[in-house]
Amino acid sequence: MTDPSNVEPNESTNADSKLNRSSRLFFRSLWSSIQNILSLKEGVDKEGTMAGIRADVEFKGHSAWILVFSIFIASIGLNTGSVAVIIGAMLISPLMGPILGVGLAAGTNDVDLLTKSLKNFGVMVIISVVISTIYFFIVPTPEINLELKGRKEATLLAIAVAFFGGAAGIIAGSRSLKSNAVPGVAIATALMPPLCTVGFGLATGQWDFFFGALYLFFINSVFIALPTYLYIKYMRFPVKDFVEPKREQRVKRMIYTFVALIMIPSFFIFYNVLQQSFFNTNADQFLAKIETVLDKTGTSIIDRKVTYDKVQPQITIALMGDPVGDETEALWNSMLSDYGLEKCQLNIRRPKDYSQEIQDLKNLTSEQSLAQSRMMYQGLIDQRNKEIDSLQRRLLTKERARIDSEKLLQEIQLLTVDVEEAAFAQLIQSKFGELDTLPTFLVQWRSGTAKSKIAEDTDLLQRWFQSSLKKPRVQVISHRFE
Repeated sequence: MTDPSNVEPNESTNADSKLNRSSRLFFRSLWSSIQNILSLKEGVDKEGTMAGIRADVEFKGHSAWILVFSIFIASIGLNTGSVAVIIGAMLISPLMGPILGVGLAAGTNDVDLLTKSLKNFGVMVIISVVISTIYFFIVPTPEINLELKGRKEATLLAIAVAFFGGAAGIIAGSRSLKSNAVPGVAIATALMPPLCTVGFGLATGQWDFFFGALYLFFINSVFIALPTYLYIKYMRFPVKDFVEPKREQRVKRMIYTFVALIMIPSFFIFYNVLQQSFFNTNADQFLAKIETVLDKTGTSIIDRKVTYDKVQPQITIALMGDPVGDETEALWNSMLSDYGLEKCQLNIRRPKDYSQEIQDLKNLTSEQSLAQSRMMYQGLIDQRNKEIDSLQRRLLTKERARIDSEKLLQEIQLLTVDVEEAAFAQLIQSKFGELDTLPTFLVQWRSGTAKSKIAEDTDLLQRWFQSSLKKPRVQVISHRFE
């Protein structure tokens, strides 16, 4: 056996040197593999890409009709709250071409292409707004569903979809061998629904929808063109040559001025959206903590409203149950700083406390007139009657909106004989910070029912109950009851 203490120093050094050399070779090989996987330069067809984008910038003939049809389809999808119909409109939308043209023109100093792209893009926007406005003006005013609400304001996720959709669009379009990716769908996701929502707001006179969707459309358009511009610069696409150096410098100044005028305000807008997103996240965490504190007490939050404002953001909560003391309210206000909400104003709406009025009545002496005490009692009674009337009206509204579950389950038996057992529930659905109910049917199919028949009857049930319940979305789920 060899004694470790007898190993020569140079042998130990050689072993360490080999280990280090092997480690360097491994990491170098790993880095080379990662670069090879993530490389964008291989397979790029610069001339073909530029020619393709220039061709897509054109807007006449069939492109105009395709835009018209896609706007109608998207408007119908927003009207009914159907995600599938909206996606169908995205598949045929031609809005992608001029936006990529703007990015290409800015990256290659092509002022003629920039002018043409902006002109055609403006024409597309005007046509889209006019057609969607006409549609929503003619059809009965739809209920404000989640699809419309989602396009009312710019959010961080919406901007991210626009940016990554634009990046996917230019990368997929620049390949010499085209892939099966359909980046236009992601781009249209960021453009088509907001444009149609602009028309909805204009047709119905709801200006918060009009300006909010227009704001969202503008910021999304910029963040779709941005990755195209960055990609063109990174891949060193050939820039336009000029015979006169002075004209070249003038064109470059025009392009850079245009890019600055568009990008600088856009980044300010993006910063505000980012701040609002952080505020909403912090506010949700703060309210979750308050609800945890109130859990298993006699008080609960029955309503909430989070309002972002750069100067004075606010959180308003309405409480029900036992009154909350001033000390608790002060504690909640001190907790705001723990969640990055130092500038936020907390508004707490509490049930009216009548203890002081009752005490005043008890303190009435015999010398005080009976009329005065009667007046005070009557004031309390009138106030309580108003509160009772308000609660009764709200209860009546809920009663009218309540769905007859037994009747619905009987209708299932009339629509199909293949259902063995069924259940109905109203699920609470949260999206974009707002709550809504989603009618849901759990259906157990008879043993041996063909999959095609199950799919056919599921579609039948969904369409039937969407119509009978007047709901844009109804969920039918296959379920086995134990």
